[in-house]
Amino acid sequence: MSPRAAARYTRPVGASVTLSVPSVAVQPGGEATIDLRLRNTGTVVDEFSLSVLGDAAGWATVEPPTVSLFPGAEETARIIFRPPRSSSVPAGPMPFGLHARSREDAAGSTVEEGVVEVGPFLEPFAELIPRTSRGSRSASHDVAIDNRGNVQLNAELEAADADRLLGFDVKPPGIVVEPGMAGFAKVEVKPQKRFWRGTPKTRPFQLVVRPEGAAPVTLDGALLQEAMLPPWFFRALMALLALAILLIVLWLGVLKPSIESAASEAVASPLGELRDDVNDALADAGLPTMGPGDGGGGESPSPSPSTDPGTSGDPGASPTPAATPAGPFIPGLGNPVDGRLRQNDTITTTGTLFITDLVFSNPNGREGAIVLQRDGTALFELRLENFRDLDFHFVTPIILTADSTLSLSVTCTSDGPCDPAVLYSGYLRP
Repeated sequence: MSPRAAARYTRPVGASVTLSVPSVAVQPGGEATIDLRLRNTGTVVDEFSLSVLGDAAGWATVEPPTVSLFPGAEETARIIFRPPRSSSVPAGPMPFGLHARSREDAAGSTVEEGVVEVGPFLEPFAELIPRTSRGSRSASHDVAIDNRGNVQLNAELEAADADRLLGFDVKPPGIVVEPGMAGFAKVEVKPQKRFWRGTPKTRPFQLVVRPEGAAPVTLDGALLQEAMLPPWFFRALMALLALAILLIVLWLGVLKPSIESAASEAVASPLGELRDDVNDALADAGLPTMGPGDGGGGESPSPSPSTDPGTSGDPGASPTPAATPAGPFIPGLGNPVDGRLRQNDTITTTGTLFITDLVFSNPNGREGAIVLQRDGTALFELRLENFRDLDFHFVTPIILTADSTLSLSVTCTSDGPCDPAVLYSGYLRP
């Protein structure tokens, strides 16, 4: 091809860039440079703008940033790398490109690639929160560990106190923190000995963070150990005792007399009604009635065997348990008595017996029937299999006069002794 023809195919603009070295190492916070040679391969005078592409662009500069060249001329420039000492710049190889941009024609621009090796560094930072805790049994602290370096941080945690008055539980005992991140642990502090009362005592201790490949970080902390009993405990106890004494005085002096008076008034009316019912029953039977003060408050003489409600007036009747006096004579009612009726037993009395309570007893769970009769008239007819103990209490008593009888009939249909009975209680008026 002739020189004239070659000239027709030569680009009017263009550039070539050659780096002095393909890579360079730099420490964060430091500086490193790479020289470059720029050549104008075009046929016209051109101005080239020089810049760095890639992740390193934020902390790399080119001096001079622009170069003007005649066709075929060369010029030297320098790339300066200044990575900050920050976790945002990771350690390791970081590719970059040197861009030479033509002012005359963008198509004539070129890019030359290289690598910058960013060195690693460790910069741990730890904080104990709170620095001083309070408690009588235990207290807890939080540990925050920031990784301000550009590589992964592996650290162990250990707590101790010089006087050995404390126990520690560190969770977790080891921690891994990525660059630019924070890790957390918890330290529980327990005093070896406790005290019940007194002023709080300060227990200092140290927490040591030991990063792998870096100097340990020591944090000072303290436990303000308090007494088991708070200062206000004894004052509250005295106030509680004073309140209890006040309530006792109030009960004895005001409430109890009022309650007793109200109870007496509440009982007086039912007793009067009971006396009226008994007098009505006595009047119907043709017997003398009771007055409000009948009996004089004294004890009645013990009934003779002939007037005992527990013995039969018929010499041929089966013997029954004697109804013995159960207490002192009660004015208006009589002498309390109680007794037991078994199978085919009969009660007669020469006085007047007022039965106020009946207890039907079937201790062995027999089956059959039990009938309680007065003068041949059934007062109660019960099935034995329906109860073991059955109580009846009467406001209007069952009255048994001198010419009346009370008998018990029991029929058992199950095997074994037929032992059901009736327990009675009431009052005997001679």
